[in-house]
Amino acid sequence: MTSSKTEQNEAYDPRLDQNYQNALKAIKHLEDAGYKARMAGGCVRDRLIGRRPKDYDIATNAKPDDVCTIFKQKNIKTIPTGIDHGTITVLFGGQPVEVTSLRVDVATDGRRAVVAFGESFEEDSLRRDFTINALYEDISGTIYDYHNGQSDLKNQTLRFVGDAETRIREDYLRILRLFRFWARFGFQPAPGTLEAIALEVQGLRKISSERITSELLQTLESDRYQDVIASLINTKTLDVIFETENFPRPSEVALILNRKTEAAIARLAQLFWDLPNSQVKQKAIQRRRLSRIQQDKLTALFEEPLPAVSTDPGEVFEWLDRVEAKLGEGIWTDLLYPAWTLLRPDPRLQSLDETIRTHSLRRLCPIDGQYLIQNLSLAQGPELGALISDIKRGYRRGQWKTNEEALAFARERLKPKA
Repeated sequence: MTSSKTEQNEAYDPRLDQNYQNALKAIKHLEDAGYKARMAGGCVRDRLIGRRPKDYDIATNAKPDDVCTIFKQKNIKTIPTGIDHGTITVLFGGQPVEVTSLRVDVATDGRRAVVAFGESFEEDSLRRDFTINALYEDISGTIYDYHNGQSDLKNQTLRFVGDAETRIREDYLRILRLFRFWARFGFQPAPGTLEAIALEVQGLRKISSERITSELLQTLESDRYQDVIASLINTKTLDVIFETENFPRPSEVALILNRKTEAAIARLAQLFWDLPNSQVKQKAIQRRRLSRIQQDKLTALFEEPLPAVSTDPGEVFEWLDRVEAKLGEGIWTDLLYPAWTLLRPDPRLQSLDETIRTHSLRRLCPIDGQYLIQNLSLAQGPELGALISDIKRGYRRGQWKTNEEALAFARERLKPKA
């Protein structure tokens, strides 16, 4: 084991990190009660490379019931988040710090582990996935490194703790975690790592679709996602995930979108794009247990027909209204236009985008149902709904501009048809 003091990047100032201060408070309360406690895992890793951790995890030799008692005596709220696995959430002013008892694996089946509570930080480190995540830091800033994780951080290397195949067989989801960390940090797998994944990849069939999908989408959210695609294919990981054979290699052109959630969907579509046919695509989508809106967005990227080229912006906005009603506001700018520009090149795309941007204010009709009810003595019902649709359509087509013109337009529509 090696130990050292934390060296902070100038971009990260722990004095301004309230969550870090809360973690120190949690450690002090545990130590004051006679227990050992250290920050553990990703929060230590992130601090060492100058990133502000999203959250903090504390490892302690106190048992879960003892943790609850200690903080209850300090009038600090605790939540038994995962008490069976040793995890208690401690709330400091509503901000969570996860406190987990030291553990050793008693048995594993490739999906989950049966654990026993332990006393040794080094034994606890043996059940962690990668060396860069098997780091601990005490209240004084001393780092405890049992597997040369700091060296791997410095060399930007992803290395399993101990034997790679053994770590993978304990939890096959670690295969996808490696690709996620690779895409997130840009670190390279240690020699032999991808070969171990290729040998054990069939074990992913034991993992639930929901857990696989979560890891895959997080990988695709990263702007470095293309760094890992070839290896996802070469190790047969995508074949196993999507139950295909010889998964096609997608375009090497990067799909860059502003919103991470939409980027993940667009990049998933990019992966699916060269699957043989629509039926195979739909089966792949269904296997991943995506949410309904995620499925709808993927299907739209594949199948949604573009409206005909028209000089009438009203027709374009009628199409956009229908699409947004199903997929959400802003879907053209956030997903469809940037994704289709690469995946479905079409000369109509630029014209549509120009129409939508140029005439966007015209889309915001200033007349609503309440205005019509007050000024035309109308009642709620299907007739009013149809009239509002006509008025919006007329506004977008430039058939009226002022409120007075809108009322005249409405009265004309309400006249009995001869």
